[in-house]
Amino acid sequence: MPRTRRSGRSGRPGRPGRSGQAHASSLGKARRTLSGLAFFRKMMDGEVPRPPMTALLNLRLIEADEGRVVFRAVPTAAHYNGMGVVHGGLVATLLDSALGCAINTLAPAGKTFTTLEIKINYTRPLTSDVGPLRCEARAIHVGSRVGTAEGRVVDANGKLYAHGTTTCILFEPRRAR
Repeated sequence: MPRTRRSGRSGRPGRPGRSGQAHASSLGKARRTLSGLAFFRKMMDGEVPRPPMTALLNLRLIEADEGRVVFRAVPTAAHYNGMGVVHGGLVATLLDSALGCAINTLAPAGKTFTTLEIKINYTRPLTSDVGPLRCEARAIHVGSRVGTAEGRVVDANGKLYAHGTTTCILFEPRRAR
């Protein structure tokens, strides 16, 4: 089967794309030299590119402090499942991102994380009529190898839509060869 090359564009008019490897490489280089908190602050300032998944789902990191982050997401009809409500995967990704980042704000330069376990409780259905969502996550414990965090997803009025916890592993990523 012949291999095809991507053109380097995202496939969406007016949006330049990057190959996944190039994007991961630039994020990896920045993360090796910056603490987790400095990395996220530079991301919020536009000095470090956003991960592609956050752009795809329109998740945005809006606050970062030691052990705490806040993400914003705006559910739209494009996020609906076959039952006419927002797919739970949007909220799961929002929580997973915020929970891991809360842990990573306490990590030194050169260390990153990945999720080992996540537990999510959904409290009510979500539609695009809800408007912007806020997901605040706080680190509970961060050791040299494992961190835990908890978070909540609420609307502008503070109504709870989901809450969750995570366990993440902290590690030093291998450099690309």
